[in-house]
Amino acid sequence: MQRLARVNLDQQNSAAVELFGHYDEVTTILLRHLPPSTATMLARPDVHGDVVEWYSELQGQPYLLGNSEREQQARKQAEGLISQRLATVDKLRAELLQKGSISAEQATLLERMVDAAQHDSIQIYIVNKQPVITGWGLGKKPIPVPPPVVPVPSKSLGWLWLLPLLLLLLGGLAWWLFFRPEPVQSQPMEPVKVEISKPEPPKEEPKPEPPKEEPKPEPQRLEFIPEPEEPKVEEPPKVEEPPKVEEPPKVEEPPKVEEPLKVEEPPKPEKPKYCTKTIPPAQRPQMVIVFDDSLSMLFSLLESPASIQRFINSPFPTDAEFDYMRREPNRISTAKKSAAAIIDKIDPNIDIGLVSLKMCPGARNHGMFGPDKRKALKAQINALQPKDSDQGTGTALYSGLQQAASMVDGIKREAFILVLSDGDDFCNGIKHDVCGLGRQIAKNKPKLKINVVDIGGTKAANCLATATKGKVFTANSKAQVTSMINQAIKPMVEKEECK
Repeated sequence: MQRLARVNLDQQNSAAVELFGHYDEVTTILLRHLPPSTATMLARPDVHGDVVEWYSELQGQPYLLGNSEREQQARKQAEGLISQRLATVDKLRAELLQKGSISAEQATLLERMVDAAQHDSIQIYIVNKQPVITGWGLGKKPIPVPPPVVPVPSKSLGWLWLLPLLLLLLGGLAWWLFFRPEPVQSQPMEPVKVEISKPEPPKEEPKPEPPKEEPKPEPQRLEFIPEPEEPKVEEPPKVEEPPKVEEPPKVEEPPKVEEPLKVEEPPKPEKPKYCTKTIPPAQRPQMVIVFDDSLSMLFSLLESPASIQRFINSPFPTDAEFDYMRREPNRISTAKKSAAAIIDKIDPNIDIGLVSLKMCPGARNHGMFGPDKRKALKAQINALQPKDSDQGTGTALYSGLQQAASMVDGIKREAFILVLSDGDDFCNGIKHDVCGLGRQIAKNKPKLKINVVDIGGTKAANCLATATKGKVFTANSKAQVTSMINQAIKPMVEKEECK
């Protein structure tokens, strides 16, 4: 849980302080019927005198949305998401009240909470990509701005002065129609007949006679003139060639003996470097995995520690609520897959021990697994399953560390313990001093280091790493669990030295 804001209270905020006291009651109803993101949307108020501090159960860097142009789009999206979730809460309130699932007082609290989340005093933070509201209930609900009234133009009476003028025109028209002279009718005249002479048709001109064709001269006939024959040239008489004189046979010279070529010998290849383990068996490091398979490891990685604690404190959770809180990816399935995957990366010459924390008051020692038993070790880890014990409930971390430390040397030889756990030691209501045990181990076995993979961010076993000069790796999601376990076993990864 992280603090987002700190606000001073006034005397007029007494109603808001009274509403803050019902925060857990309201969020319990929301978590029972709606996704967790609806409940985490309202920051948790913590009142100290005249100051209220606002907290969020979400993990991640908080970012306050302002009113700049760059943030307008993000703010618009966040406000739309908040309005949608508030409408869902209001609808749920009406349905539950109708069914009788909640009392009238609880329905009033839900209605007041929805109204408070719309006050003008709220501030919107973005945490892990989810909107979180602070300052709810400390202001007033903004009054909606009424639409602007369009003024209606007043009717003008300036046209009334035209009425006398119109009456005057009508009187003048009536006077003219009454006193006008009658029109004089003219006698009709006979039409004048005009004779139109028809034009004479044009006389046809005599067609000229076509000119007589002159006789065309006949083409001259060409006579065939034979080409002159080429004169034949007589061939000269053949002259007999004189007989060829045979040349004496040539005496072949003896073949020259060539000297053998000198072949240069290829350069001798360099000897490859020889890589080997330089650590003798008596000095090889030792390793033990302490695996938490208690009931708390069944919780989903999608749930925050605060929501898990509220579920644990609820008196009568239903089967559906159990299934929802243990949905995949849950803590133990992710830890088992990641632990089995890193075993093949560990130096094959190192023996690995396994201790499980299922049973209270004592943890279970599964023994050491040699290099040829890696497959059996992975099968044993995969078979671990949380369940209720007749001897007690809780996490036997204190007993598990005692057994793991007794399985390694840690004085003359390097030793390494990997703790995969989500909580502190707590068996049958008794809490042991795990941090004191870590300091005692560091004193008695100075070469023993403990690396802790803190699943869920409880920080309960982090003091073990501090006391033994180890490291802590916090994992809140499936990807982080796998990544943190791979980083935690780096000291045990196989290394070679070449000469």
